[in-house]
Formats: sequence, structure tokens, C-alpha cells
Amino acid sequence: MGRAFVAKLARQGARDPQALAAWIGRRKLGKAAFQRIAKQGRDDAEEQREFMGRIRPGGRLSRDLTGFSDTELGRALSELNPEEAQRVAGEMDRRDTAARLPGARPDLIGLSDAELGRRVGTATRPELAAIADEADRRQKVGEVFPGGSLAEDLSGVDENTLGWSLAYARPDEAERIAAEMDRRHPPAPLPQASGAGTMDGQLADRAAIDELLGSSPDGWAHLADDRPDPREGMSSTERWLADREQEQESARSAYSRARVQEMYREHVYAQYMAAEDELRGVLLSRDADRQGIDPMSLFTGPSHVAYARASEELKRWWQANPRTTLTEYQEQVTGQRTAAGDTARKSRGDQQNRL
Repeated sequence: MGRAFVAKLARQGARDPQALAAWIGRRKLGKAAFQRIAKQGRDDAEEQREFMGRIRPGGRLSRDLTGFSDTELGRALSELNPEEAQRVAGEMDRRDTAARLPGARPDLIGLSDAELGRRVGTATRPELAAIADEADRRQKVGEVFPGGSLAEDLSGVDENTLGWSLAYARPDEAERIAAEMDRRHPPAPLPQASGAGTMDGQLADRAAIDELLGSSPDGWAHLADDRPDPREGMSSTERWLADREQEQESARSAYSRARVQEMYREHVYAQYMAAEDELRGVLLSRDADRQGIDPMSLFTGPSHVAYARASEELKRWWQANPRTTLTEYQEQVTGQRTAAGDTARKSRGDQQNRL
């Protein structure tokens, strides 16, 4: 009789439920039939003990589960502790992942090593190749995920295998794989910044970044423009004239107003950050600080307003790092002096002469 029947007898109060179950079995089935069933039960139990000895050698779950079939892993679950059952679940998840990959053979993935070996004897050449691929997959899984987790040392794993293993990795393991790839191929260091505090420094930084990227945004930014081509429908002569006109316009104005303003904002922010760092945040006068003035506003606008709100430390800092208005900055970019720029320089000079 089975375990469930023995347990039922125990719940009903039998003093020796196993002996009672055996007596009932002999009476119900007859002696010969009962002995056959009992022998089969002993054989099954012995086979299960032998199998558990293979999957749990020394009482601990095998570190490599890739050689056991899906059926065998299922048989073992009832005798495993929660931690071991979790490892089996992880192996089954990896097999599910492998079965979803292009060209996968789920019928081979679920077999044991012994079953794969028996197939080799009768396999055709394409089947042999598929079996070899599955054996290779198991070997990689065992090497990269010993004991069901990503190996501690990845330095000896080749890059192709690292890339392959990403499909089987947990998020934290994928981060470790990515870190190992970064270690092997560290990104090229960024060029030393010349500084956005001056126009020449800004242009040098932009040129260095363009060289690092291999292209200038000015050359490909038009691809983001989804407006219709204004030259659509023109003849070849009209297109040539339009190209000439565009070249001449570009020569007259190398920088658009919007681009100059963008560069000026970069310049102002760089100046503000440098002053904030060097002066330890002492940028405003006491009155301006009490009024809640934004210290960054001191780096743009009229000089007389900025100097009235600036700390003495910032005023002296401006002597070595001239404060530049948008008008002056535009002059530096275009190379064309203007009356507005002269006015801004005179105003700044007047403020500095008062120090």
C-alpha cells in the first residue's frame, strides 16, 4: 500500500499503520500480487536513492545541474530544501531562455547528458551538429554560472562567451558582465577642456568633442529637420544658384544669432561656476544676499547693476576674469566692433575704476 494509505491509517489511530497496511494489502490483492507490488516499490525506492546520490553527492546538491534532464530535476524537487529548489528553478529558467533563442532545439535542451550520448550513436550529421551545440551550451553555462550564479572571476572568460551569457544573466549579473567589458575596453579619455570661460576656449572644446565623435553636429543636425526641401522642384541651374547663394550667406555669417546666444550661455555658466568655486560662494553683497538675488544674474546684464550687487571678492575676481556682456561676446565671435560693445566696455571700465 502507498504512503497516502499508511498516513490515513495513522490519522485514524492505528498503532502500527505500516504493518496494518501490509496486512490489508495481502488480504485484498493476494500474497503473490502483493509481493510483486512490494518488490516494485522497493526497486523504485532504491532507484530514487541512487538517483538522489548522483544529484546530491555527499548530501549537497551538485554544483553543475546541466547534465540532468528536466524529468530528473522534477523528480528531485520533493527531496530538496528551499535553497536547493531555488537553484533547480534557476537552471530551468536558463533552459527556458535557451529554448527561445533562434535555432534552439528544446527537445535536446531537456535531455540528460546520458540521453544525449545515446542519441549520438544513431544521429545524422545535422543532428550531430545540434547535439554538439547543446553540449557546448551546457559547458559554457557550467563555466560562467558555476553553482547557478555568475562566476566571481570573469577575467578568464572570452568576450564572445561574456556576450552570450548576458541572455542568461540576472540584472545584477548583467551589470557585472558590463563592468568587466568596460574594464577590458575602457573608454577613451575626454580631451582636456580649454575652458568655456573664454570664447577661444569654448571653440577649442567644441572642436575637440567633434573630433572625438568623428563628426560635427553642424554637419548632421539638418537630418532632424523634417521641413520640406525648399529647393524641391528646382532645375539644376536653379539649384546651383541656390547653393552659391547659401555659400555666400554662410561666409557672411558663420554663426547664427541663436548659436551665439547658446555659446554665451555656456560662457556665463562657466564663469559663474569658476567664481563660485574660487570664492567659496561669496558672490553677493550683504544687501543683495538679504534680497535673495540670484548670484548667476550678476554675470549678465548691465555692469552698473552687477557691480552694485557683487561682493568685493567678486569685483576683484572680475579684474582677472573680465565680465563680458552679450554684446561684447557677439563682437568676439563675429569680429565686428559695435557701438553697443563700446558702451558696455566703458561702463565696465568705469565700475572697475571705482574699486
